[in-house]
Amino acid sequence: MAVILTTLLLVSLHESAHAADRMVVAAAFLQGATPSDPVARALQRFAQLQSYQVTVRSVSSQDETKVIRYRYRKPGYVRMDFSTPHAGAVLIYNPANGKVKLWPFGVGTFPVLNLSPADPLIMDENGHRVDQSDMGVLLNNLRRLQQGGTTALAGEETVAGKPTLHLSVVGPAGKTVDAVHRYEVWFDKQSGLPGKVVSYGLGGKLLETVLMEDMTINVPFPADIFAP
Repeated sequence: MAVILTTLLLVSLHESAHAADRMVVAAAFLQGATPSDPVARALQRFAQLQSYQVTVRSVSSQDETKVIRYRYRKPGYVRMDFSTPHAGAVLIYNPANGKVKLWPFGVGTFPVLNLSPADPLIMDENGHRVDQSDMGVLLNNLRRLQQGGTTALAGEETVAGKPTLHLSVVGPAGKTVDAVHRYEVWFDKQSGLPGKVVSYGLGGKLLETVLMEDMTINVPFPADIFAP
């Protein structure tokens, strides 16, 4: 069971709590971020949306692949439906009570586990948590690395058949945010939101590659999607 549980956490999108995230967003605009900055544009888009869903395909530095249907609704509801590994597993975070429900073998089956987001059973080896996994957290990680670091537009590229802007963000020497020193991000030109993210640690160590496919914004989720 522990092996099942320890693999059930999305490892690409993470940082500090949601209240702190919103403070970083506000600070970014106060410091003069402009719409020409893809990170600032994406932060603005995230501030305006109420919900989204996306298929996340991630590959770790150990070549472990995860495929997750990820759903998010403000102020922080998260649902992850796993296809790979452990097809059928479902994890839901409820910000109202601060708890995570985990169905290792699918909703409606036993066991059903009620856990803290900080429970080591559902944290990865780097301490990443489900309640700190939404896109806003990723964008604020980017903003924090930009401060004192370097940002460069690498040009326009096609990712999964869609036109994107490729941005490289490298933090100041020796600085990491959640172990990441450098991000390569491809922003969808239509939505302004990330479509692909590759993260690196200090010394150029590859950490993870994440594709975000079939993204839909402001989804009218069923009332029970986060409380089955």
